[in-house]
Amino acid sequence: MPVKLGDYLYIKGRIGWKGLKKSEYLPQSEYRIINGETLTQSGIDWNKAGYISEERYIESPEIMLKVGDILLSKDGTIGKIGYVDSLELPTSVASGIFVIRNTKPDIISTTFIYYLLKSRLFTSFIAARTEGSVIPHLYQKDFMEFEFPLPTAEKMAEFEDVAEPMFSQIVNNLNENKRLAALRDNLLPKLMSGELDVSVLNL
Repeated sequence: MPVKLGDYLYIKGRIGWKGLKKSEYLPQSEYRIINGETLTQSGIDWNKAGYISEERYIESPEIMLKVGDILLSKDGTIGKIGYVDSLELPTSVASGIFVIRNTKPDIISTTFIYYLLKSRLFTSFIAARTEGSVIPHLYQKDFMEFEFPLPTAEKMAEFEDVAEPMFSQIVNNLNENKRLAALRDNLLPKLMSGELDVSVLNL
C-alpha cells in the first residue's frame, strides 16, 4: 500500500522573507551556506559553498544542517540531490533547497530515501507538478504528499545490503573529488608563479 513521504521525513526550506542575496555573502566566516550552484548533479560541491554571518545562520534554526541530511533543489533545475556526510563548519541552505531528514530510520533507511529521490518514480512526480511552469518550483506541500510503495522490513534489509555499499562509495568518491580539487587549487597558483619547479621531474 502506498504511503506519503511526509510521514517519514523532516522537510524544511528557507522562509521566503529570510532569503539571502549574493551581496550578503562574505569572503570568509565560521558559517557556510549551500545554494543552487553548490548543489550539482553529482552532489554537493563544497568548493562553491558560500560564507554567511553568524546572525544569518542562527535566524533559521530549522535549516541548520546535520550529518545525514539529504538536500534537494526545489527551484529551477529541480531534483539535484546532495548528501551531508560531514560538516566542517555550521552550515545553512539558500531558499532554493529543501533540507530532508529521516525521522523514522527504524522503518525506512536514509539510503532508500536517497535513491527514491533519484528514481524515475520521483522524477515523473516532479515533471507532473512542474509541467508548463515558466519557473519550475516544487512546493513543500506537494513534496510531502508524494506517494510511494513502502517495502517490507525484509525487503528493506535486502535493499540496504546491496545499496549501502554503493552509496558509501559514491560519498567516498565525492570526498576524493573534493580533496583533489582543493589540492589542484593550492598547487596551480604555485606552478603558474614558478614557486614550484617541475622541470626536474621525470614524467
